[in-house]
Amino acid sequence: MKTLKNSTSKILLTEREKQVIELIVYEHSTIEIANLLYLSKETIKSHRGKIMFKLDVRNVAGIVREAILGNHITIGNQAHVS
Repeated sequence: MKTLKNSTSKILLTEREKQVIELIVYEHSTIEIANLLYLSKETIKSHRGKIMFKLDVRNVAGIVREAILGNHITIGNQAHVS
């Protein structure tokens, strides 16, 4: 794994990246996320790659874990898109 992250660093996620994470947490597929956000599936894949890099994880399970443990998103009853 990468060693760019340390426990004192603040990870800066864009609002769009936070939206994508929230939709991932609620089990939406790449195509569903693209449709909900009016973006292409390739754009969603790009966001996911940037999120994985920023959170220093290797897969979607890591995104979910770090998003929750790092308080990057708030989990409610269901995902919403603003």
